[in-house]
Amino acid sequence: MHFTQVQVQAIRSGLSPGLTLVVGPPGSGKTDVAVQIIANIFHSFPTQRTIIVTHSNAALNDLFSKVIARGDIEERYLLRLGSGEKELQSSSAYDFTKAGRVAHTLERRSQLLEEVQRLAETLGVSSSADRGEGGESAYTCETASYFELHHVKRHIKEFMRKVSTSAKSSEDVSAIFPFGAYFSTQKPLSLEEARVRFKELTSIFEELSEYRPLELLRSQRQRTDYLLTNQARIVAMTCTHAAIARAHLVNLGFRYDNIIMEEAGQMLDIETFVPLLLQKSESDDFGGRRLKRVCLIGDHHQLPPVVKNMAFQRYCHLDQSLFGRLIRLGFPAIQLNRQGRSRAEIARLFRYVVNAMFVGLQQLF
Repeated sequence: MHFTQVQVQAIRSGLSPGLTLVVGPPGSGKTDVAVQIIANIFHSFPTQRTIIVTHSNAALNDLFSKVIARGDIEERYLLRLGSGEKELQSSSAYDFTKAGRVAHTLERRSQLLEEVQRLAETLGVSSSADRGEGGESAYTCETASYFELHHVKRHIKEFMRKVSTSAKSSEDVSAIFPFGAYFSTQKPLSLEEARVRFKELTSIFEELSEYRPLELLRSQRQRTDYLLTNQARIVAMTCTHAAIARAHLVNLGFRYDNIIMEEAGQMLDIETFVPLLLQKSESDDFGGRRLKRVCLIGDHHQLPPVVKNMAFQRYCHLDQSLFGRLIRLGFPAIQLNRQGRSRAEIARLFRYVVNAMFVGLQQLF
């Protein structure tokens, strides 16, 4: 289904710096809007980290699973904190906890090093009998980077030199393509196709460069902390876990740029504030605060925050969420106006009841 105009407005607002409030009744697409905002931030700002926060594990798993299902965000950039990951449904062979992400990263590293070894064998740099600790091309990420520098880039540079001196650079270049054996190239091969192959090789070595620090970090705790603070770009947690892990995250020097909160109407004031304080308040390179976008999504007309102490509830008004307070104070908010979950007959019943209530209020006043 296509996004409505109001949903598009909410997504655009979520990409803009500052605070965004999105209000919507059940079935109005709040989760889909949140997923689209997360994906757009990921692709538009590749160096920024986004935090996803919800009130419950069920809502967090639903939102996180939809982010995974999109398929346009690589697994190594996704991380799920907290014990609620056990109920997360995904097609991944590994879970999205810190330990699961380390296992996935090490497995992915082995697969890429195997590809580098196969490339080295096709270029005649090494043979299958030379694998091991003898400084071969695919022994570590470090040796792979040396192999790229001294062999792969040299072959690419020589190929481009031959193409530039040839009068038929736009036609078949398979005769001078240096990686034909690795890609099992079928003739003919155009220059544009060759450049696509070069980008595939470059992406392999760029990904291996991200895994290189794991070869120096030996303990599981060091590796999980590295993935959390350096590699993960979308980190999901509940507001309760944010409060539990805040001291550890601050001590690690954890940094993030954007925060998306679902179920904001059910969070206490403190549950909304704590996720905003998971990093030290230091200025970034641009002279401003690092936190750039805060997006609160929810419905203050549904269940309010649960406060069992009657004194706090009655005299301190802690039964109001920060989301609800901002709405009541007149802060600009985007109201999703189309309900897509109910059947047409039920939706007509809702509209009839609302219209009847509105007419009754008009007659009363």
